[in-house]
Amino acid sequence: MSILSTREWATLIWGLFLLIYIMCHREIRKSFWKVIAIFFDKKLRILWEIILLYVLIVTMMFYRSSIWENIYIKDIIIWFLFSGLIYCMNAVSSEADEKYIQKVLKDNLKLTLIVEFFMSTFTFNIWIELAIIPIITIITVMNVIAERKEEYKNVHKLLDFVLAIAGFWILYETIKVGIIEYKELNVINTLVSFMIPIAYLVLIIPLEYALELYSKYELLFLRMTFKEERDKKTKIRHRIAVLCSCRISVRKILLFQREYMGRMYVRMKDDEFKKLIQEFKKACKRYTSRK
Repeated sequence: MSILSTREWATLIWGLFLLIYIMCHREIRKSFWKVIAIFFDKKLRILWEIILLYVLIVTMMFYRSSIWENIYIKDIIIWFLFSGLIYCMNAVSSEADEKYIQKVLKDNLKLTLIVEFFMSTFTFNIWIELAIIPIITIITVMNVIAERKEEYKNVHKLLDFVLAIAGFWILYETIKVGIIEYKELNVINTLVSFMIPIAYLVLIIPLEYALELYSKYELLFLRMTFKEERDKKTKIRHRIAVLCSCRISVRKILLFQREYMGRMYVRMKDDEFKKLIQEFKKACKRYTSRK
């Protein structure tokens, strides 16, 4: 069995064609290199290097286990590029809230995970895969555009129906392929490949939370700067007070930023700030007791 499935080879081929197209068009090429430059910007580079290092450490632990096979490297790389990196990057975005990790788990740990793995395990002939990928991609992009505009509401419904039919057809044909090819599978390797995304998703949660916590504190302290005097000692006292009050709770940080930071002002006295912190602590206790 090939290291890459026919679907992965087809995706790689279309990706190569797309890269050639980008390189052949000057304006698109300029924009593409700008995106690459942003990705390798110092601050962003440090972020994805931390994520990569964390995944490498997890992989080294996995490597030392008795079930390790080199073929799992492909699954880990695919998960890192298309899932792990995105989860952690989104964790430091302003949209991430106290329920972000819960949402990630809810969106990924579904029964459809089994269907998706089944469909990625049993793939079609390379020529069929080469035809399916651009067709599904074009219809999906058209559907996303139609969904955002009210005048294309009927088109959106039609494309949803087309994608649903296409999905059922692909599933049906995949089942037929699976019935023929299932005897060729290595049961242990297949089971481990299925568990890799789940295991890595769970194991990366501490890093996701740490990154989200850091980003929330960074944003809060930055906004507090505009409501404080330039005196460094005052700023340090404020930050220590906030750290001691919020600790490792993203929910508390967001609560303070949303409802209490706005009451700070440049000439605020220490006693006033202490009262604000005490009021914030009481609000946190009331919330905890209601929970």
